[in-house]
Amino acid sequence: MNIAVNTTVSKLFVAFVAVAMLFTVAAPAKAATVEELQAQIAALMAQISSLSGGSSAPAAGCMFTRALTTGSTGADVTCLQNYLIGGGFGISAGATGYFGSQTASAVASWQAANGVTPAAGYFGPVSQAKYNALVASNPSTPGTDDSDDNDSSDLQGEADLDSAEISSADDDQVEEGAEDAEIAEFKVEFKDGDAEISRLDVSISSTSVDSWDVLEEVSLWVDGDEVARMNADDKDDYLDEDRGTLRFSGLDIVANEDEELTIVIAATIQNNIDSEDMGDFNVSVDTIRFFDADGVATTDDSTGDLGSPVGETVEFTIEEAGFEDEILVKTSSEDPDATTLKVEDDSKSDWLTVFMFDLDTDDSINDIELDSVQVTLDLSAAYNTVVDDAELVIDGTTIDDFTVGSTTAATTTLTFDVDGDVTIDAGDRVGAELKLRFKSLAVEGTTVKASIAGTPAGAVSGEGADDVDSTGGATGDTHTLRSAGLDVTLKSDSSSVTTADGNTNDYATYTLVLEVSAFDQDVFLSTNPATSTAWSLTDGAGNTVSAGTSTVVLTSSADEESGFFRIDEGSTETVTIKVTYVPGVTNTAARLQLGSLKYREVASFASLETWAAIPATDFRTDVETIVN
Repeated sequence: MNIAVNTTVSKLFVAFVAVAMLFTVAAPAKAATVEELQAQIAALMAQISSLSGGSSAPAAGCMFTRALTTGSTGADVTCLQNYLIGGGFGISAGATGYFGSQTASAVASWQAANGVTPAAGYFGPVSQAKYNALVASNPSTPGTDDSDDNDSSDLQGEADLDSAEISSADDDQVEEGAEDAEIAEFKVEFKDGDAEISRLDVSISSTSVDSWDVLEEVSLWVDGDEVARMNADDKDDYLDEDRGTLRFSGLDIVANEDEELTIVIAATIQNNIDSEDMGDFNVSVDTIRFFDADGVATTDDSTGDLGSPVGETVEFTIEEAGFEDEILVKTSSEDPDATTLKVEDDSKSDWLTVFMFDLDTDDSINDIELDSVQVTLDLSAAYNTVVDDAELVIDGTTIDDFTVGSTTAATTTLTFDVDGDVTIDAGDRVGAELKLRFKSLAVEGTTVKASIAGTPAGAVSGEGADDVDSTGGATGDTHTLRSAGLDVTLKSDSSSVTTADGNTNDYATYTLVLEVSAFDQDVFLSTNPATSTAWSLTDGAGNTVSAGTSTVVLTSSADEESGFFRIDEGSTETVTIKVTYVPGVTNTAARLQLGSLKYREVASFASLETWAAIPATDFRTDVETIVN
């Protein structure tokens, strides 16, 4: 004990002598400036403090009455330096009391970590206000604002890094101008205790371009919360320029024992990058520094995927802005089935929906602003004799400004000028609805069908990060226009094969049950199926099957009147068509296909109206194969 005291006293004596000698030789030397001498004195005083067993200035509680910058000296500089060192912002010379380039660099790192801009290394009023706020919120822990993090006093045990693994994140392809794109995930797990991670060295590099020519910022995130951010667009931001290494200090990230912690590495990419500077980049975590519950610091550069330059890397690619933006035209589940559209024969109709489709931006990174949508309209008569007006409703917004390709053609295009009135969020899928208003009907049974062609591409145009043309297509069902008559839907269908004697006498039975509705008139269907129905037997390819014999029976829930089934205006009745088919040859495949119904407003066979089964696929049974 006496030896230690004597040794300390001896060291103090030597130090004081050194100070005295410094003052003695300072004047005649004239080579050193006053500031340099003050810096040397401050350094010696710091050594005296350490020799005497004194501690460095506390991490908190510095008093600043002036701005500190390169060349500043004094106790306030010493206090600031101790604060920075305690927070993991390294100053290799130590707390000398002289504000040199190392201190300026540490201040700049501290500023960047705490959102003080510009992070220029000048410790003025803005930085001092941030310092005071940090000290007020957490006076025991220097460094970044970690008031929401666990305090180091909560740590338990002697932490040892058990695993460190880097893997690709969500954004392995990143476009120029992207903000906080997730480029890598760094997962760590500690054993034997909790750890407080204070520093990570992250490298982002390419073989063909300097990182600072493409990166704007790099940030770290834990559980969706940002824990650190650094500028990355200046060569001076990098610890190792060759490897593109950024040092994140003062992190205060707590990792609990035996619990995997994921740190997401995100990058903000510069805009207007030269095409030759785009391409593949590697990401690695070279070193990690952490503290355990006893405050023991460990720097690890070899566990798991850690290492410089031999550690594991993951890759991401910087692409041109808008490279993934797209507009996909898709069929909508809401598209109306083929039906009879009820219109007027002496006035314009109401607005009627004839077609619905979807617009999907799917993998787009950017929102898509629509410019135009082109719909193809197929009519059984010239456009100008059938259609009065049109509008397109996209995601609730009505677009009624459009041009017609040809008003005198039965097949024409309607080009809707959206002009940015609709924006589809990146990755969203929205519905579009084509509505038409029809003129007074000239010809009963006029048909209409709408579609968006898949080729050539570009029926829908828009703008994301760049111009975008659509791909894909959709086609609606064919609808029939009538001012009066009947509407038919298939209620049910069935088919079966009956084995007779196994000698080409097996037969099939096919049944279609229809729901027939009369509107704006009474409807009369002949009870004779030869008069009121048109049907056929077809194979699986749609070819007519002619071999064999068949019989048909027509029944209905409607009342019979003078050889007709009568369906009163405004009511719905079932009409059942049952066909029995004996092919007479082996291995015959056939199905029942309805073609049309014939009817009149009165019980008469003259001048019958025709309802056509459109689309045909909605009015048929399954195919049955009759073996014998």
